[in-house]
Amino acid sequence: MGYPRCSSILLGLIVAQSAVRPLGAQRRSTIDVGLAAVEFPVDSAHAFGPFLSWAVLKDVPRYFLSGSAGGVFAPGGPSGSVQAAAGRRTSLPGGWTGEGSAELGAVSGPIGRTGTSGLGAVRLLRTLVNSGGWLRLSGNVASRDAGWLGGEGVDVGAWWRWPRIQLSTSLSQQWNVAQLFAGPSRRDVIGTVPVTYTEAAVGLRVEGDESSLEVSAGVRRDRDAPQLYQPALSATAAIWQSANRAVVISVARQLADFVHGADAINYISVGLRFNHPTPRAEREERTRPTVLVSGADSLRQVHVRAPGARTVEILGDFTNWEPVRLTPQNGVFSARVALSSGSHRMLVRLDGGEWRPAANTPAVNDDLGGRVGLLLVP
Repeated sequence: MGYPRCSSILLGLIVAQSAVRPLGAQRRSTIDVGLAAVEFPVDSAHAFGPFLSWAVLKDVPRYFLSGSAGGVFAPGGPSGSVQAAAGRRTSLPGGWTGEGSAELGAVSGPIGRTGTSGLGAVRLLRTLVNSGGWLRLSGNVASRDAGWLGGEGVDVGAWWRWPRIQLSTSLSQQWNVAQLFAGPSRRDVIGTVPVTYTEAAVGLRVEGDESSLEVSAGVRRDRDAPQLYQPALSATAAIWQSANRAVVISVARQLADFVHGADAINYISVGLRFNHPTPRAEREERTRPTVLVSGADSLRQVHVRAPGARTVEILGDFTNWEPVRLTPQNGVFSARVALSSGSHRMLVRLDGGEWRPAANTPAVNDDLGGRVGLLLVP
């Protein structure tokens, strides 16, 4: 059975590095630049050269928009891809969420071959506090050397998140069409063949404060392939040098992508990632601490709930704007402070990060043009 001719090295890199994304507000635009060494095992071919990619994401509870563009500039000729996706979510009874999405893509290969693809999908999601699951139905169509090729798929998955660990699993069934090639470098199209396969995958992300490691492994069962079971594996390590710049090293064995038209590849890449916040900053954004005051005398107990945080500090007009470190106990951080009835301005800091208002205190302007939380004490 033949596999689709490679349309883009970069497309393979983008697909291999993508991971299951839980629901949650995200806004990001990142740039990756570096060197990549790529092997095409079907052709026994290799490519080495610099790569450059740009990706943008805006993901909020009701909708998401994403896009990516870039290329690998090997001596044999550049390869590139452009992708864009959009979707909208709707709340359903029983805590469920419905999602509809569409994706368009275009790729250009190292021997001048180009292709376009489109995909539409509907997804049913259930999100809990630190976990969730989904069921998705999709259909795709692509313009290739052999003309218009269509396919469809169904997949289910789940994810779990702890403060510094995220685990995801998925199982999918795909029905697609592959092109058959012959001749030198497989340049001649001789037909198409149906492709039906099942894939299972698991992904793990482990975070430090300024470092992360992502590992994913999967297996494809295809009765018509030379091997009944085909493994896939990828790993990406990132070490931040500053608040928005990281050194990234990736290795992968990626299977053929029949939806987008990319060959199976093995690769290693080393580069820099710009405009991506540190894991600590992302955890702070997810945590959204809340504050509660108890007691009725002049010394009151201030409680801050911040699951996953290691340290919590507060400051405000009632501390003379001096930081006060709270004592942790079962995810709640507390301290006794002199606090009178009325309104007070205060800020919270997690794990030595940025000072910000608590999630349950209204944010108001301070005298220096910043934002502080307004704490109301009865």
